[in-house]
Amino acid sequence: MTRLVLVVSLFACLLIATGCATTRGVIDIPAKAGANPSSGPAVRIDRVTDRRVFEVDPRQANIPSLMNDAEIKDPKITSRAIARKRGGFGKALGDVLLPEGRTVMQVVEEALRWSLQDAGYRVVSKDDPAASTAIPLEADIEQFWAWFRPGFAEVAVEFEAIVRLTSARLPGVQGSPVKGTSRVTGMAATSGTWQEAVTRGVDDFARNARERLSAVKPTAAR
Repeated sequence: MTRLVLVVSLFACLLIATGCATTRGVIDIPAKAGANPSSGPAVRIDRVTDRRVFEVDPRQANIPSLMNDAEIKDPKITSRAIARKRGGFGKALGDVLLPEGRTVMQVVEEALRWSLQDAGYRVVSKDDPAASTAIPLEADIEQFWAWFRPGFAEVAVEFEAIVRLTSARLPGVQGSPVKGTSRVTGMAATSGTWQEAVTRGVDDFARNARERLSAVKPTAAR
């Protein structure tokens, strides 16, 4: 009887820790918004491209995947996918998407815009009169993913973003990609946990991008 109680208790704890792990979750990541400087080098973000590769039954939890294997070729879904839930023993189950109308590329572009503005750049749109002479910046998203780490005393949700920046006018921004990471622990992986982990990771990415961009900022627009 004691053994049965322990098994039932453990199973209950696993259910609490993983929440509705078999279903698709939808969460939004708040946009990072800052004030655009009135002066400073003008920059235009030419493109942000999602280069992530999704796999069916990946060997590691940090590799993007979906609960419906047929959807890994559908950019309408993959562009919104940010996490994969797992059971208490690590089995891949449901996934987590951004709301319709929101994409990973938008979240990264918002973070980059904040990073540039906080570093003293003036971000201009492509139809701005200053766009033709503005510094071009491009970004390739190599990783943007959150995943579940099971545990006995506590569980964790981890996140990692890896974004490669390129600019013909800012060669110093190139080289190693800019990263952002986070780890949120607790008794359960709820929607709030997933949102907190991704938001913290995006914030970390934005701060690291700001440092990179500040280090290579020209003293005047070229």
